[in-house]
Amino acid sequence: MSIESQPASQAPPPTDDQMPRPRYLEVWGDTVAGRDLAVSVVIGLVVSVCALLGATAFFNSFVTDSSLADAYALLVGIAACLVAGVVSGKLFRPKRNIAVDSSEGDKVGDVIRVLQEERQGLGSVSDLPAQTVRELKDLDLYDRFAEAETHGTGGRS
Repeated sequence: MSIESQPASQAPPPTDDQMPRPRYLEVWGDTVAGRDLAVSVVIGLVVSVCALLGATAFFNSFVTDSSLADAYALLVGIAACLVAGVVSGKLFRPKRNIAVDSSEGDKVGDVIRVLQEERQGLGSVSDLPAQTVRELKDLDLYDRFAEAETHGTGGRS
């Protein structure tokens, strides 16, 4: 009598409908993924506490006034918080999807018309910074503003 091992049946990869969706939380008026927020908090705690403790030991080794050494260490800890924020921002990019349906397209046109009627007018898309142009193109709004400008209604009145 022999026992043969049967290969485990491999399930097909999950489809988009079967993938677990992240749980979103509202924090300070913004919607964030709970897992990303928790990992970011842990990153912030680890980086800032390590920097604070390391800087405290470092500055206490050669600064004679301990309160001054603690103040310098605190500044290093605050800078580490900023570094942790940048790291978290790079790791967890925004997951916003802006969907525009046909009724919202009319609203965008209304907003452009209101901007054109204001005292300073709509302005020119060529005057915009590169980052703003990139964001407008990502949102499919750049062409709408360029079109309003070329039709002669985008200038100042």
